[in-house]
Amino acid sequence: VSREISQKEAADAQMPVYEAGRKLPKGMAESAVSITISSEQTNVWNALIDFAAYPKIFKRIKTSQITRKEGDLVYLETYLKPQMFVKNQVQHTVSDIAADPSRLVWKQLDGNFKHVDGSWDLAPVDGGKTKLTYTLHVDAGTIVPPSMVAFFLKFVQREVVGQVKQYVEKEAKTKETHAVSRKKTEAK
Repeated sequence: VSREISQKEAADAQMPVYEAGRKLPKGMAESAVSITISSEQTNVWNALIDFAAYPKIFKRIKTSQITRKEGDLVYLETYLKPQMFVKNQVQHTVSDIAADPSRLVWKQLDGNFKHVDGSWDLAPVDGGKTKLTYTLHVDAGTIVPPSMVAFFLKFVQREVVGQVKQYVEKEAKTKETHAVSRKKTEAK
């Protein structure tokens, strides 16, 4: 069930989110995980902004659809598959894609926690590779200490960056195979 986002929610959605390494509000946890992907930065970026493909990339997402675009802000509605700690399976996020192709920042507008925001930072690495860093800021709104929340976030983040790596590298191999097939066909 899609719903319109209120003006207050839209105002709250404006970026930036909390910056990595800065002092965070009480109760807020920060966690960052990096991985190197054997593909060009633009390929990684294109996967991250292909919001409709999120169910193919991320195993915890059932459906994903863009509900609205305003300039560089992309509003998204996703349905999560049933899992631990997830009471509300629908969530709304806003992503800021202005820093194409080096940084995608997003903020959850509703969902299972008091506050969630994150960023995907992409940097080129020698040999046509990309370093992808996924940072999360979460206020679980519970009595669980932020250090414990950050500890659990690392597990989820490692899974998520692994899924991006697997998807992007598989897509790159598929494109290479098709390019080789086309060249062979054209050579005949």
